[in-house]
Amino acid sequence: MEDRKRPAVGSADDLAPPSKRLAVNGSKPKDDAPEMKEESWIEVYTKGAIYRQMQEYSRRAATAESRLEEVHKRAVHHDDHIRIIDAWWQQILDEVELLADASIPTKKLDGPPFLSSVSFKDLQHFQGHLQDKGKAIISKTETLLQRVAALRGEVTPEASALEGRITGLLAAQKEYLLKLDRLNSEKDTLSEQLNTATLRYFKAEKKLDRAKSSQVQKLEQQAFANATRPPSATKEGSEEPAPSNGAGAELLLKYEETAAAATKQKEQLDSLLGEIRTLQDENSTLKSKREAWSDDDFIRTDVFKQFKGQNEELIKRINNLEATNKQLREEAEKLQSERTTFRIQLEADASQVTSELEADIAARDQDLARVRSARDEILAENTQRKASMEQERLSLEHMKELVSAKEDRISALESEIERLKPSADEQSVTDISTMSEDELRQKFKKLEKDFEAINHELPSIERAFKRMRDLGQKRVMDFAGLEEKIQLLIAEKSKADQKYFAARKDADTRNNEIRSLRHQNSKSAEIIAQLKDIETQNRGLLTNLEKQMANMRLTNATLAMENKKMEVTSQDGTRRIESLNKQITELSGLVKTRDSASAIIKERNTLQEAEVEKLKVRIEHAQKDRDNWRNKALSNSSEEEEMLRTFALCSICRNNFKNTALKTCGHLFCSKCVDDRISNRMRKCPSCSRAFDKMDVMPVHH
Repeated sequence: MEDRKRPAVGSADDLAPPSKRLAVNGSKPKDDAPEMKEESWIEVYTKGAIYRQMQEYSRRAATAESRLEEVHKRAVHHDDHIRIIDAWWQQILDEVELLADASIPTKKLDGPPFLSSVSFKDLQHFQGHLQDKGKAIISKTETLLQRVAALRGEVTPEASALEGRITGLLAAQKEYLLKLDRLNSEKDTLSEQLNTATLRYFKAEKKLDRAKSSQVQKLEQQAFANATRPPSATKEGSEEPAPSNGAGAELLLKYEETAAAATKQKEQLDSLLGEIRTLQDENSTLKSKREAWSDDDFIRTDVFKQFKGQNEELIKRINNLEATNKQLREEAEKLQSERTTFRIQLEADASQVTSELEADIAARDQDLARVRSARDEILAENTQRKASMEQERLSLEHMKELVSAKEDRISALESEIERLKPSADEQSVTDISTMSEDELRQKFKKLEKDFEAINHELPSIERAFKRMRDLGQKRVMDFAGLEEKIQLLIAEKSKADQKYFAARKDADTRNNEIRSLRHQNSKSAEIIAQLKDIETQNRGLLTNLEKQMANMRLTNATLAMENKKMEVTSQDGTRRIESLNKQITELSGLVKTRDSASAIIKERNTLQEAEVEKLKVRIEHAQKDRDNWRNKALSNSSEEEEMLRTFALCSICRNNFKNTALKTCGHLFCSKCVDDRISNRMRKCPSCSRAFDKMDVMPVHH
């Protein structure tokens, strides 16, 4: 919307009221008025377009400056991030090197801590830098880890505490180096800003010298003369000086604006130069301190004093621990010697007891061998008896079967006898042809009876035959099994004989061993008597050692309590250090944010101060032009114009023009009077006394 609107003031000429048209004899003002209006309209339109384009350029410049500020902030943030990462890697490598070598590294970097984004031309240089950095870190970590794996021994808590303090000091050193690097980068940026500011200052001086030239002074004099000269009655006289007057006023306005901006920039440059000088002095002092850091400076620091006190305490503790360690070592040596003697005695007692137990075991083995031999004999007899009983049982079963077969045979023979025995009334008839029919019938009946008897005999005979055949086969198989068993028993007998002879040999050897053991037992009885005396002595030594162990436990308990107290105090100290470090980081972050915000505010203030000076100059010129044009208008005004002026002026203050209307009644007043009445709660129209509110106010024109 602002781009579409035309500016309120195009130039200094637009502030004045329209020039009065004088009626001159022989002239035709009505014919010339349209041409004048068209030219003035074109001029105003071009001025408005130029002004809008200038505003567009100023907006683009403001957006570009804001983007540049954002990019600068991001670049500073990324630089700090890279510095912190590099310092963190260096800190880790120093800590690992400290763990490996137990000495603080004093190696200084050859180049800058990181490759700045301004110093390389393309991505390959930066990639090469990262590869070199990675190779250096990998090689260093490999060597350090190999040293740690080869040389690292048991770490005492005092050494670990010292390592933690040394790492803290190294971290503080890296933080100071990081701050120094940040200050160097800020110094470089400030020096660049100083160069740009000096260049702008020289350009402004050149412009000022150019503005103070003779031609510009002539133009200014002409502008002032045209401004104070009364307007001529002719058309040509009114048209010719107008461009020179407007050009001179514009040049004068630009000159004063540039002069005010140059003075303000000069003041800002002086302040910046003073700040840069102070920063350079501080930087030089810091560099001198960093390069010429003496032992006295180290001694005067609080960290060194604290470290010295802690070191003295640690030395005292180490001396006490060495003394106690020496005493404990002597006592341990004594206990070791007593332990060796006691072990020798115990081994002798154990060997004697083992010999006795071995003798008992040998006797028990002999008894076991006797019991086993008796058991084997009993088992053999039992097996023989079982075999004989099994044979008797089988023979009984065979006899039963034979008896049953015999009974079947007897029944068959009886039936055969009955069949063959002739009847009492039988008559032997030799010739069948001589027999009668009755005889033949009787013969047939007899034969039929014989046939039935034979049929009755056949199953019993068949059963007897089968039983006899089965019994015969079983008998043959039993005899074959018996022969195999006999062969197996013969082989087992030969093996048993061999075992018996071997057992006899073992018994002879064991008898010899028993004799030797009895001889040794007689000797060991004397040794046992001696060992009993030694045991009484050892018991006395054990009581003394137990007392010493109780004392050592008490001392160990006290040392453990002191160690716990020291651990608690160290944990409290570490917690305090962590909380203080957190507070320091938070405060440093706040300081950085406030520094960045203050820098942004300073830059904005410098720009706004220059704009304010320019606007002040413009306001002064506008007020002067307004007064001049007002005086001209009042001197050349007529009654009609006065009437119109009084009609256009506010009816309340009679000073400002009417530019605000009330929606309720439609009366016009100036905005200042309406605002005053609203603020004073006099919310009634002065003309018609109708009530109105803030929402009923409507601006008519600007």
